[in-house]
Amino acid sequence: MTLIAGLDIGTSSVKLAVLTSEGTVIARATASYDTVHGPGGIVEQRPEDWWDAACRALADTGVADRIDALGVTGQMQDLIVVGAGGRSLRPALLYSDTRAGAQHDRLRASIPEWERRTGNHQDLTNVAAKLAWLAEHEPRVLAEATQLFFGAAGYLAWRAGGRATCDVTTASTTGLLDIDARTWLVDAISAAGAPADRFPVLVGAVPGDASAGTVSPTAAAELGVRAGIPVVVAPGDAGSATDGLVGSAPGDAYLYLGTTGWLAGVTAGAPAEPSPIHSLVLPGWNHRLRIGAVQSAGSAAAWARRTFFPRSDFADVEAAVAERVGDLSARPLCLPGLAGERTPVRDGHFRGAFVGVTDATDAVDHYLAVLTGVAMGLRHAAEAMQIRQTRIPAVGGAASSPAWRQILADVFDATIVTGDAEDPGCVSAARAAADAAGLGGGIRPLLGPGAEAEETHPGPARSAYARLLATHRELYPALAGTFHALAGMPPQAPYDE
Repeated sequence: MTLIAGLDIGTSSVKLAVLTSEGTVIARATASYDTVHGPGGIVEQRPEDWWDAACRALADTGVADRIDALGVTGQMQDLIVVGAGGRSLRPALLYSDTRAGAQHDRLRASIPEWERRTGNHQDLTNVAAKLAWLAEHEPRVLAEATQLFFGAAGYLAWRAGGRATCDVTTASTTGLLDIDARTWLVDAISAAGAPADRFPVLVGAVPGDASAGTVSPTAAAELGVRAGIPVVVAPGDAGSATDGLVGSAPGDAYLYLGTTGWLAGVTAGAPAEPSPIHSLVLPGWNHRLRIGAVQSAGSAAAWARRTFFPRSDFADVEAAVAERVGDLSARPLCLPGLAGERTPVRDGHFRGAFVGVTDATDAVDHYLAVLTGVAMGLRHAAEAMQIRQTRIPAVGGAASSPAWRQILADVFDATIVTGDAEDPGCVSAARAAADAAGLGGGIRPLLGPGAEAEETHPGPARSAYARLLATHRELYPALAGTFHALAGMPPQAPYDE
């Protein structure tokens, strides 16, 4: 029996699944590690902790010595600096580290057409700014670097014995990838003061180019696997999650409802201009993974439950609103951005709002308005991405809400699908390893066509939502000045849409 392992190096833990070449999961394991938070936006982890966690997770499966190939995915947009002897010279600066604000502002002013050339709006979390911060504050670390990595998967695959690589999906999150030249952006590297000769090799620019090499004898002894098995770098976590859930063909899309929410969808080709919708390069380069995120999803719903049903638990609230899900007669429109917004506009000063409250509006209406506001924000993202699927999987903790699933089905006029979506990144990493090593093509997306799933179909309210969508979209520019004034900002023209 051929066994393939998929490792997903997440924000808080390594997740591991071992699958047969036919796609049956025979073992799972997790191993956690610590994150250090500090003043000024510091968010760090030790790369050695990722390695140790991978070793523990493999050992816990009980089948590590039978694995025939290893695929790795994980968190993107990190900065990992390795020195002589393979040791990391400092903790990794994670994607969520925001210490490099001043450096980001300098880079924006010094890199010609930075956002157009990278295909994305850039904020202060980009890796170019992190490199510039390191060059200014810890120049000796950068001078002693023998290798740089920008994702956890690239580091782990290299330490396992492979070459130093960065998959193109991870590279497209860094602010360092020239999407026209299909290589690293020289102007950004120079402006950041980074050593270009220590950058990893890009993989995935052509289909099937994902292999990092084979596991070395030294690494095999630590990991508990056999030396010489292939190690493959799968697309970074957002790409692998999409592939593991629904696939990587144009039109494949899914909804995520956690603390934040997003619609992720695969499109053919790149957008004409950068926008609030993230655009990530997928293997083969011709397709893009586009992600339209709303800042507050599950967090907005939790706020609404606390505010409008303070003495009720989740089940009680669901029971209270079940009969009114399709009744829009007294439901106001809602902008749910409690702490800023990312889609359909990117504006950190945005806040929540209800529009159209009457004396007939009660707690149920307010609560359902919040769920509706999130759903409409995601639908606006779908329109911008030109994703118009009739079947859309939904995952994340908040997708357990029947009321929310029905609202999504009505707002999207699509069947919402839920089911087994455990560890999609691991499934995708194993699939990438199986494909690259020629070990069979039986590993399928968890919620793709034909998967066993629960379906929520659109109801009569879909026509009412269709009439309200354009009105809801107009609220974003209409209220921008109000939110900016509340934040103490001087009057300014609304952002470009």
